[in-house]
Amino acid sequence: MRVLILIPARNEAESLPAVIRSLRAEQPDIDILVVDDESDDATRELLSGLGVEWLRLCEHLGIGGALRAGLRHGLRAGYDIVVRVDGDGQHPASEIDHMIAPLLRSQADAVVGSRFSGSTGCQTPPGLRRMGQRVVAAWVSVATGVRVTDATSGFWAFGPRAIRVLAAHHPAGYPEPELLLLLAHSGLRVTEVPIHMSKRLAGRTSLTSSRLGLACATTALALLVAPLRRNVGEASGG
Repeated sequence: MRVLILIPARNEAESLPAVIRSLRAEQPDIDILVVDDESDDATRELLSGLGVEWLRLCEHLGIGGALRAGLRHGLRAGYDIVVRVDGDGQHPASEIDHMIAPLLRSQADAVVGSRFSGSTGCQTPPGLRRMGQRVVAAWVSVATGVRVTDATSGFWAFGPRAIRVLAAHHPAGYPEPELLLLLAHSGLRVTEVPIHMSKRLAGRTSLTSSRLGLACATTALALLVAPLRRNVGEASGG
């Protein structure tokens, strides 16, 4: 099975070299692709010296657009599994084997790493952000018929069927809740695995209160639209 680690990067110059070093130490035989979402810091200058494949988008498309570009590359290059790892250092390289295990056993088409499942789930401070995460997870659980504990996780592993679908249809913007709905509506099997997150190496979270509110609104809209959408799994030959 050929595995590609896909890193969407937007202004990650302070953390990206350390993330690459960690991935190389833990997963020396896995290929790495960085998709630079038109960073305006030093990320662009770093890419050629990191010893990985890279793409640079000619305009800022957001996380979803960067992931779609990377998945298209993975599909064309014949990878069987694509693992999304963020460039801020929060997704430990040591968890990758755990993430891809259900795909290797043909138990799922996509795997999402959950901070909140398992007996040692991440304990986040109570507040508006955590409440919003719970609301989005509850809505997605109802819509998909599968218990979801972490609808905003960015740690994913995609198998062949999911790669084919998402190379053409990965949601844009802040995509995670809609991604769960899209995969379920397309008849693809999604499972959560409990993972431990690390502290970010630099920068600030992209999941601000305003973006979480937008995620709630987008999820609510997707719940209304999903029954009307064509099954993209069938449309993509999945």
